Amino acid sequence: MKTTLVCVGIWLGAVCVGAAQTAPAYPYRTVTYLAPGGAVLPGPEGAKFRKEEVFRDSLSGSVRLYDAAGNLKESTPYADIKHQIMLGPHTTFYDNGNVRTKIDFVGNKRQGELLVYYPEGKLKRKETYEADQRKTGECFAPDGSVVAYFPYEVMPSYKGGGTEAFVRAIQMNVRYPAEALRAQTQGRVFVAFTVAASGQVENIKIVKGVSDALDAATIAAVKKLTGVTPGKVDGEPVAVHLTVPITYTITAEPTPFRNEGRGMSNPY
Repeated sequence: MKTTLVCVGIWLGAVCVGAAQTAPAYPYRTVTYLAPGGAVLPGPEGAKFRKEEVFRDSLSGSVRLYDAAGNLKESTPYADIKHQIMLGPHTTFYDNGNVRTKIDFVGNKRQGELLVYYPEGKLKRKETYEADQRKTGECFAPDGSVVAYFPYEVMPSYKGGGTEAFVRAIQMNVRYPAEALRAQTQGRVFVAFTVAASGQVENIKIVKGVSDALDAATIAAVKKLTGVTPGKVDGEPVAVHLTVPITYTITAEPTPFRNEGRGMSNPY
C-alpha cells in the first residue's frame, strides 16, 4: 500500500511524517533557540533565549521566553499562536523573578490594565485601556507617592516630527539614479530600519523593493539620517523598528530635489 508523505514545518526544522500519523496530543510543546539577533539556532549552543510554545489545542496556548540562564523573561497567552493573536496578560519579568510589566490584551489591543513595577515589586505605573485607548494613568515613586504622569511609550522622532518627518528627510536625501531614470523605473519602496537607544539608525533593509537601483538609493538616503531622537518605554530609551514607504515618480520637468535628472521621490 502506497503511503503519502507530508512535510510539516516546526521551529527547529522540518520533518516528513506519514499522512496517517495522528495529530499531537495536547498540551503540545515546541522549543526554539534564538541567537542575540533573533535568528533561529539548531540547538542551545550560542543561544541568548529559549522560546517555548505550549499549545492547548490547534490554535490557542502560551509562549514563554527564557534567557540563557533559564530565567523567565516574558509570558504571553494567545488565542491563536500561529497568527500571533494575544488574549490575556502579557507579562515581563526582572532577572530577580519579580514582575516588570503586565499588560492586558484582547485581540492584540490593550483592554484592561497596564501595570509597571519597580524591581523590588512596588507599583510604578497604572493605566487602564479600552479598545487600545488609554483612559486613565498614574505614575508612582518608589515610596508609593504619586508623581507627574508621563507617557508609557514615545516613538522615535526626527527634528521634532514623527513618521512623516522621517519620510520627508529620506525623500530629501534621495538621489534618483540615472539608471532608473533612463529605464523609466518608478514605484514605492518600503524600507525598514532600527532607531537604537542611542539614536543611531541601523539594521537598514528593504522590505519591498522596486529595482536594485531604487532600493540602493533608498538605503543610501536612510544612512544619511542623523540627529534622531530615540523612542522611550517608561522613560527609558529603547530600540524601535520602523518601516516607511518612499515613492519614486518621474516628472516631465526637472525638480528642485537632489537627483540626477527628471525624477523625484515623495512619500505619497
